[in-house]
Amino acid sequence: MDFLTNLFFNTQSRDEKNEINYIVKGYPLTTSPVVPDILKHQVEFKKVQRVLLDNVGFTLAHEGSDLVQSESLEVIRKKLLEWFHVDESFCKNFSTEFPKNLIAISFAHFNFEVGESCQEYKLRDSVKPSENGHFSYRKLSECIQCTYFNENGVEFLAGITFYPAPHGRPQLLKSNDALLYLAICSIIDYPLGHRQKSWGMTQYKQYGRFCSVAGKQVLLRLQDGIPLHFDYDHVTNEYRKSLCKECCKDYFTYHWEEPKKDASTTAAPVVTVGESIPAAVTATDSESSPVSHASSTESFIEEFDKIDFHSVPPPC
Repeated sequence: MDFLTNLFFNTQSRDEKNEINYIVKGYPLTTSPVVPDILKHQVEFKKVQRVLLDNVGFTLAHEGSDLVQSESLEVIRKKLLEWFHVDESFCKNFSTEFPKNLIAISFAHFNFEVGESCQEYKLRDSVKPSENGHFSYRKLSECIQCTYFNENGVEFLAGITFYPAPHGRPQLLKSNDALLYLAICSIIDYPLGHRQKSWGMTQYKQYGRFCSVAGKQVLLRLQDGIPLHFDYDHVTNEYRKSLCKECCKDYFTYHWEEPKKDASTTAAPVVTVGESIPAAVTATDSESSPVSHASSTESFIEEFDKIDFHSVPPPC
């Protein structure tokens, strides 16, 4: 019995390490969703409406089935309560523990709805995309898969599908909680709008963008007018902040250009770099005033390599 117990824990430990490695390295972007084995038990798909929109979907196995771990279910249940806390009536759908026959939970982001399956998301009827829009998919962990709507080179989060960890599989509760948090906080709303006027910037001085250095969508938080990567260390289970030259340069050279008022076109607005460069956002300025390129961006970038990365304070 001791041998079998040791074998089980050694196998589970190895599985956890393998999954953490995948999380850190990043899963590939795919043109179709990855279908986990647990979906073979699906017998029902329920959609829950909020303000006449299908915001959440529940994929269920046979009633009474005990297929997933309750702690893993609690991660997504608590996140749904956080995300929808302003709507007490809607939160009643998540007020009690989820049943263990709930094998997938789908959550649609702003301007999107849950489709006809746990992995399908669609634009609201009132939102018309440009002709070159398409969907793509990326796993963040074995429990989390994101669906993106791609348009003009930008990935917009359409929805998140959460697969509770089956019995015997790693739960990685802290990692999955952090991944959900970062995915939601780093979203770019569709259609594309002025970053400085986004909800994240006006409320929390934070925004998301794809960073080629990190190779993924990242959350950036302003500290003393400087954008810092806000990320999670899946080995030490701690949040951390770090400076990134690419993201700093992007922040100080960001310029929003309003889309042309042309009813015949539905293409999303584009971000360009112009001669007038926005200054850093401060705690009292959600919109920055233009400053000269030489007096801000160039001097900042030149001094970047002199910054002591170890002096960056830890996350709050």
